[in-house]
Amino acid sequence: MNRSILVFALALVALAGCAFESGSESAASAAAVTGRPYFDLFEGSDGDWYFNLKAANHETILRSASGYATRTGALNAILSVLDNGEREERFEQRTAANGEYYFVLDARNGRTIAVSETYISYANAHRGMLAVIRNVGAYLDFMASRTGARFQVFQGADDRFYFSLYAGNGEIVLQSQGYVDEASALNGTFSVAANGVHAERFELNEAASGGYYFNLRASNGRVIGTSEVYTTRASAERGIEAVMALLPEVELL
Repeated sequence: MNRSILVFALALVALAGCAFESGSESAASAAAVTGRPYFDLFEGSDGDWYFNLKAANHETILRSASGYATRTGALNAILSVLDNGEREERFEQRTAANGEYYFVLDARNGRTIAVSETYISYANAHRGMLAVIRNVGAYLDFMASRTGARFQVFQGADDRFYFSLYAGNGEIVLQSQGYVDEASALNGTFSVAANGVHAERFELNEAASGGYYFNLRASNGRVIGTSEVYTTRASAERGIEAVMALLPEVELL
């Protein structure tokens, strides 16, 4: 499955020591997701970033194997889960210190990227692994077929990665500049979601060829999204209002 259209410590004792409480902007929207698997991305109390893969019933079925210093790092790990999570040979079942069983998901280079809860039997752990494989497939199917209001990350002809923000009617209302990798582009969607609800982050400009467009800037002043060109200033201002109203409804993961 091609996912480019888009658009847990390894033993029981170690699991208990990690900061797996929700605290990010994505956690609030995750509670509203229904009917499909999803990722919950959050910043722990230790300042690192973590993720959970949750089933449609909101049960956590896989956790990040470690914390990441940046959100982009955690997003890159999520992309690795999507790359490897449908391949049974990437999973390894293990025995925890208390005699129960769990499994890990490894990347192609052998690094462990995610870990399960513990199960009382080997058979239960195996069924849990198969459930993760099914849920990763269901997530990829959803991302490949969704329409309406959404972010879509894609690779351009120049091999850089971009994202577009779509309104509910399928119209592109904001586009990004190029990023060197997919995780950075995906992180850009989080920046748009965080900054695009603040009117002062928008900058209205007159196009050289006539008409008006707007840029959305991050708190550091960097342009993170640019609109189409509108024929009048008033229509561009309405475009800003539309983006601000749209963003709180868009699911990031």
